[in-house]
Amino acid sequence: MASLTGLPAGAVAASNEGTADEGFAVRINDRLVDRAITSAFVMPDEAIRVAARDLPPSARVSLEAGAAGLSARRTGDNTWRIEAPSAPGVYPIVLNRSDDATDRRLNLFVMQRFDPHTATLDGYRIGHYELEPLRGREIYEPPQALMPVTKDGLDTHLSPHFTIGQFLCHAQPGHWPKYVRVKPMLVAKLEAIVAELQRRGIKAQTLTVMSGYRTPAYNKAIGNTTTYSRHLYGGAADIYVDTNGDGRMDDLNGDGTVDVDDADWLADLIAGLAKVHPDFAGGLSAYSANSAHGPFVHTDVRGVAARW
Repeated sequence: MASLTGLPAGAVAASNEGTADEGFAVRINDRLVDRAITSAFVMPDEAIRVAARDLPPSARVSLEAGAAGLSARRTGDNTWRIEAPSAPGVYPIVLNRSDDATDRRLNLFVMQRFDPHTATLDGYRIGHYELEPLRGREIYEPPQALMPVTKDGLDTHLSPHFTIGQFLCHAQPGHWPKYVRVKPMLVAKLEAIVAELQRRGIKAQTLTVMSGYRTPAYNKAIGNTTTYSRHLYGGAADIYVDTNGDGRMDDLNGDGTVDVDDADWLADLIAGLAKVHPDFAGGLSAYSANSAHGPFVHTDVRGVAARW
C-alpha cells in the first residue's frame, strides 16, 4: 500500500465539510472537499466521479493516477470518472492545477468485501454485527466491506491531520493486516475541531484518538454492551488534545489542572461546531480520568444531537 504525507497551508475558506485549505475544491461524487489531502472509500470495481471546483474559467487541472489497475477517464472540463481496481489497497491520485502549481491529493481506499454473517476476515476477529439496523436507519446497516491496513500503510493520510492508523481497533495487536472502517464525515468533523483549536491559539497538529473503530468482538470484550455503538460503524472517536506529548489531555481551560473540566471545555467547543455545521450532529460526552487513562471526549456523527 502506498501512502501520501504532508501538511497544507493555512485555512482560508469553508467547504461543506467545515474546513478548507488554500487552493481549489474537489467534488467526490456528492462531497465537496476543500482540503489539500482527502480520501474516499470505495468497493472493488466501483466507479466514482471526481471534479475540480472553485476555479477561474481559464484554469485547467490534470489528474495523475498511475497505480496499476486504477482507471481514470476525463469526462469534461476538470472532471473525471475513476474506476477502482478489483484488488483492495490504497491508490493515490493527484490533481494538479496548471496556472498556480497548487494540487489536491486524494487517497482512494479500495475496501475488501465482508460478509457480516461471518466472524472473521483473513484470520482477523471481527465478531457479529446486528443484522437488523437500529430503528431501520441506514447508518446502522452491517458493513459490506472493511478496509485492510498493513504496517506499511499506517501513516496513509485520510486528511491533512489524520492518518488511517489512528483509527485502528486495539484488538489483536500482532495481526496484520488489520481491518477498519472510518466515516468521511467523522474525519471532516475532527479536522474542524483541529481548525477551531488552532483558531483559539492551541497548536494542535492532530487529536489523540484513544478509540476509533472497534470490531463487535473487541467492543464486547471490553465490556461494552452497546451493540449499536457508533464505534462499530466507523462513525465515532474518543479523543483528547495532547500538544506536549505527555499522553494525557492538555490543560485546555488554563486552570493549572488536567481534569474533567478540560474534557468539558473540549466538548463545548465541539458542540459549538455542530451548531454551525449541522452535518456534524452526533453524540457527545466528556469523561473523567481513571487509573487507565486521562480525561477524554466521545464524539460521533450519528446525524442527531445527543449529549450525556
